[in-house]
Amino acid sequence: MTTAEEALDLAGPQNGINWRKYVVRGGQIALAIFLLWAWRYGARTAGDMLIADPLKVWDRLVEIALSGELAHHTYETLRVSAMGFALGCGGGVILPFILRRMPRVTNAVEPYILASVGLPKYALIPLFILWFGINDAPKLWLVGLLVFYPVFIAIFAGIRNVDGRLINMARIVGASEMRISTEVIWNSLQPFFFSAMKIALPRAVSATIIGEILVGNEGIGFYIENARQQMDVIGAFVGIVVATTLVLVINAGLVWVDKRVTAWRPTEREMEL
Repeated sequence: MTTAEEALDLAGPQNGINWRKYVVRGGQIALAIFLLWAWRYGARTAGDMLIADPLKVWDRLVEIALSGELAHHTYETLRVSAMGFALGCGGGVILPFILRRMPRVTNAVEPYILASVGLPKYALIPLFILWFGINDAPKLWLVGLLVFYPVFIAIFAGIRNVDGRLINMARIVGASEMRISTEVIWNSLQPFFFSAMKIALPRAVSATIIGEILVGNEGIGFYIENARQQMDVIGAFVGIVVATTLVLVINAGLVWVDKRVTAWRPTEREMEL
């Protein structure tokens, strides 16, 4: 086979992958257009009292963006989401590494931790309000709990799936337990970590918004609840659109970070979109 033929064979699959990317992007755009059309059709059919027209939602969105109200509420929601996420994610990452060095303690507490997963976290909000008042604390506890469990379970599973031969080889060459944790185990479980992030980050935002609906005087959740109390359907839809956009932007940023942090890991070309 000549060099030119080899080059064509190598380029052929890559071109196919590029075409698949264009098809996926085109499908996403087409689906977005269809959903907007369905939304507007539903608004015309059901009436403005039930479903807000997307054009009116856009006008209101521009209005509150220019007034600075959108930036204020978005900042408050992101602030609480980030703080709660940091608490939950920190605990979800650190605790499995601590338990890794204490197998007997792990066997004792693991059933209780997994059993607590089924606890309805949103049902705890009245207790959080009773215990911590109506400030940020109830929202932080709610966000922290909802973030902790997926991160903890993913990191715990990732640690157990690390190849023991890698750890033994690191010990043979004299690596400390701290270095083994940061260099060998952490790098090996990164796919588990980023998978958990795709669940935990949207949960952090949604939990913050729910907390703001129940207790709060600012934030996107408060904006939605205030619109509901005033029978402002357009305002409620504006809040929903902003919340959805936040989740999409956060997820896109996470995917971008994931690709760059784990770029060293081998991947199947045919699986890339």
